[in-house]
Amino acid sequence: MNVPLQKLEEVLRADFDKSMVEVEVDGVTVKDLRPMDKRYWFEYHCNESDDSSDAIVWRHSHQQCTLISFAKADPCFFGTIIERGEAGHCLIYRVRFDDGLEYDVFEDELVDSPDEFYRPDPPTEPTFCCHNGKPNTR
Repeated sequence: MNVPLQKLEEVLRADFDKSMVEVEVDGVTVKDLRPMDKRYWFEYHCNESDDSSDAIVWRHSHQQCTLISFAKADPCFFGTIIERGEAGHCLIYRVRFDDGLEYDVFEDELVDSPDEFYRPDPPTEPTFCCHNGKPNTR
């Protein structure tokens, strides 16, 4: 299976009434996809720290975002989210948060409800470095 993301994205711009859909592209069925232009909840699942290169998106964890496109990445090689996760080929979506930040997030970080969160909320203020008592600014 090798479905180009551009073709997949075109199909996912249809008006779906579900938050996860199954579509067929060039005779190939791909499941567990998020339709474009819809709102989802985001929960960050990587390095939860101000030292993380993704600290800016970690701070947006547990906020809503709008799915705007796929990130520039490899084609879709696997039919379900479980297969994609097990193979290390999760789809990456480009999202926009309410404050205007656009960022690339993994498909398993998008959920339908805050009830699905399992990580703690990020702190409201920057965490402090242990050696100088000042906020991390990286």
